[in-house]
Amino acid sequence: MNVFRSDPPLVVARRGSTRDAVENTIEAFDQAEADGADALHLDVRLTADGEVVVSAEAEVVLGNRRLPISSLYLSDLLGVTVTKGERSGAVPLLRDVLTRYGHDGRFLVELKPGPAPRPGLLEFRVAALLTQFNALERSVVASSAPEPLRRIREAQPALETAFCYDGTVYRPEGRLWPNLPSGCRGIAPAVALASERLFAEAKAEGVAVHVSTVNDPAEAVRFARLGAASLVTDDVPAVVAALRAAGLARPNALAPASAE
Repeated sequence: MNVFRSDPPLVVARRGSTRDAVENTIEAFDQAEADGADALHLDVRLTADGEVVVSAEAEVVLGNRRLPISSLYLSDLLGVTVTKGERSGAVPLLRDVLTRYGHDGRFLVELKPGPAPRPGLLEFRVAALLTQFNALERSVVASSAPEPLRRIREAQPALETAFCYDGTVYRPEGRLWPNLPSGCRGIAPAVALASERLFAEAKAEGVAVHVSTVNDPAEAVRFARLGAASLVTDDVPAVVAALRAAGLARPNALAPASAE
């Protein structure tokens, strides 16, 4: 069974722990591990040569120019440094993140829209990597569009998927979440949409609920008691502490990072 479907909910570090590191970098993911996160949320995109890299931003600075990641080759990215104030980091490969956290790493992988060398290549490559690293039962793939979720399940039917949405997304009258593509058994609503009724209806239909972004410790405890599958947060220490105090924390967090 997928680890995201077992109780209590996973505390997922949104793009890593970013108070002292640049989001979606190895440093941020290592900090999330140190903070006690159960899983990592990371955004993925494709380079021009079809490599899966971890980045929320569609563009990076190379030299004195901002360029789309989709226009760069992997060799180009070796010269890219992403910065946040005085801190900096490299753009990691999804392969490197999966390797670093070993066989116990847990991942909420969000597919970001953008050009690709061919349609569906991002979904195919992500499915292949999660399969190669035996991470299918330790991962959920999310997207804010139905087509990528449909395509990735075509590539790997064993993958758990989740539809990300906020209040701007169309929902059929009387329904609390959008129509889900075939095989999708998860939703990732914005925190403002995570009502008691939503949890009740999702439970009745076997739909896992991954709430984002939960930074209020009291809300985290409430959602955990309502049956959330995961809580995506910018404040891992506060959420973990609140769940521990309520007896709702996982016994084990991320596996230690491999030695460098």
